[in-house]
Amino acid sequence: MSRDVVTVIKSVNYSEADKVLTVFGRERGKFTLFAKGIRKINSKNRGNVQTLSTSKISFYEGKGMPLLTESELVQILDFDNIHVENIRRVLFLLNHFLQEYDAYPKLFDALQSAIKKGLDLESVNRLRLIFLREMGFLVDFNHCKYCNSSENIGYLDGKDFALVCENCYSIYKAKYLGESPYNSKIFTDALDRYIKKIVEEI
Repeated sequence: MSRDVVTVIKSVNYSEADKVLTVFGRERGKFTLFAKGIRKINSKNRGNVQTLSTSKISFYEGKGMPLLTESELVQILDFDNIHVENIRRVLFLLNHFLQEYDAYPKLFDALQSAIKKGLDLESVNRLRLIFLREMGFLVDFNHCKYCNSSENIGYLDGKDFALVCENCYSIYKAKYLGESPYNSKIFTDALDRYIKKIVEEI
């Protein structure tokens, strides 16, 4: 019997009572599970494997797809109080970038932190930056793109998704991010475009 702590990132109905779950495990990374009988009303695992819920699970690994046997709910997302677009942003990352059985414990912990905060815009944008760094798509996001300064870098070059300092922004027409950059529409829209561009190129 194998065990891990996982967050469900995709759920597909299979036959009348079963589901195929794609999960992101802290130890195993992304992998697929067969959840037999999970859609039955009396299934003990039914409420523990909703999308973006986190559970401690046990599963049997034999021939074919691993089979879910037990689950214990750790954390569940309150979908009623979350902007749908933020859920889409997180699931898009997890489903498009993660490779099977590549573990990213730092990213897993960052995801749990964002879920705990209700996937507000700031936590989602911070998560996406951590994600891009961990996956190697954002090498340096602490210095000005043009002069390499780390001082007063509150501006953004939206085209290349790069920070720009106070001395360079007027020359290169960078946009001011304001006092709360992670909540900025400029920052969010530029990050959306950058992620989309990466997906198109890989």
